[in-house]
Amino acid sequence: MVRGVEPERIVLGCAQPGQPCGVYKDVLRRLVDRLHYLNSANNRYWFDTRPNLCREMEERKRRFQDKEEVIPAIRDRVQRLFGQGVFGAVHIFTPSGDIPDDWLLRLVVLPPDAAFYRSGRNLAEEAAAERLKSRGEQPCQKQNRLLFLAADYECVGRLKDQVRSLLAWQSIVTDSRDLKLNLDQYQSRQAAKSLEDAQSALGPMIRETWRWLLAPMQEARPGKGISDIQWELFPIAASAPNITQEIEHVLRDNELLITEWAPIHLHNILKTWFWKEDKNDTGALDVWQKTCCYLYLPRLKDDHVYQKALAAGAGSTDFFGLAYGQEDGKYIGFSFGKATTPLLDSALVLIAPPVAATYSESLQAEEAQRLKRAARTTETGAPRPPSEVRENAVGADVAAPNQRPAGKQQFYGTVELDPVKAKFSFAEIVDEVVQQFTARHDIKVSISVEIRAESPTAFEEALQRVVRENCRVLKFKNGEFE
Repeated sequence: MVRGVEPERIVLGCAQPGQPCGVYKDVLRRLVDRLHYLNSANNRYWFDTRPNLCREMEERKRRFQDKEEVIPAIRDRVQRLFGQGVFGAVHIFTPSGDIPDDWLLRLVVLPPDAAFYRSGRNLAEEAAAERLKSRGEQPCQKQNRLLFLAADYECVGRLKDQVRSLLAWQSIVTDSRDLKLNLDQYQSRQAAKSLEDAQSALGPMIRETWRWLLAPMQEARPGKGISDIQWELFPIAASAPNITQEIEHVLRDNELLITEWAPIHLHNILKTWFWKEDKNDTGALDVWQKTCCYLYLPRLKDDHVYQKALAAGAGSTDFFGLAYGQEDGKYIGFSFGKATTPLLDSALVLIAPPVAATYSESLQAEEAQRLKRAARTTETGAPRPPSEVRENAVGADVAAPNQRPAGKQQFYGTVELDPVKAKFSFAEIVDEVVQQFTARHDIKVSISVEIRAESPTAFEEALQRVVRENCRVLKFKNGEFE
């Protein structure tokens, strides 16, 4: 009932006096790997009509081709490891013609045959340069939106062998289940366990293989123009729990990707590349688009980072002025040193601070002249006598104390909110209406909220107690039940 012979008995039957027993044990292990019907289990060896599972797996490994089975299996497993994170999209083994040329930040995972090799031909840089320069038959314009992840050349061979083993065990388990391969109960369990081990070992091996981040860059050298494309190489820790987050950390730590941008850096970029002696303003949208195209400019995560830098710098007179176009030599919607949230579109213009300051002073002078003319005009429009103007003047011509400037000076608004969506709706009202007033320091804004709740039955005591306490904490002027 017990199959097989123990290795000690095999050695006892073969060895001669004075011969090392380890030689026979080594030969026995090699026979298990080479002979198709020599089986082993529970430290026993026997010949059987059923195949040796290890030998069967080794023979099946040779059936799988790289292009048809191995690479697609690797792509499927790599796809499971990556999330988008800061990237707009992650492309796994994607040809250059299938990578969109747009404003999104994209991570391109290069295939195993484009691996990074320390001491030989660097296929990774060649493949990355090909995808960076062209999109199929068209040139790639948004080069500063692409980053690349390459495999380590020394790990690719082991990874492919592991994938072939996994595919071989899968085929053995499938054929056994479909009764195409005659296995006993023990061998079926052994095949299932080997498949499970191969699957668990594949994930860490993929992490260890794809561990080189390639970032293209160019240097702007004074008087020498722009350098050729260079590649910055950074290792990715295989032990990190999340590969996407680890890539983000490497990008931030090495300033390869900007997620928060101070307006002073935007000012320096504008001064260096966009504001010239004969051109003191530039389109804000054009600046953002050029940062996506040219490798010597900073790489921003997305346009929201750029918009936040615009909003942060709008309230200062040190960085830039804002306008929404120019007509007849005058800026439309001009703003300088006023906190605002500009809308990033093709009309928005960024103006150099000296020019913006001069233009702001001219506007203030025009406004002062207008107020002087209005002060000399009565409410009916008739000019007042010069003596009356002098009597009401204190150091300068001013309007009568009880005279209100022309135009609308107050705003009232009432709106009903859906109680289910009130939180979202109120936040939207603050962003779209209230902030239009609070952005200016000379406007006084007051907001009051009226809440009315009616119930067909009496409110529970617990509800009344909670509401009263919350109203007290939130400093309601009044909040009573009746």
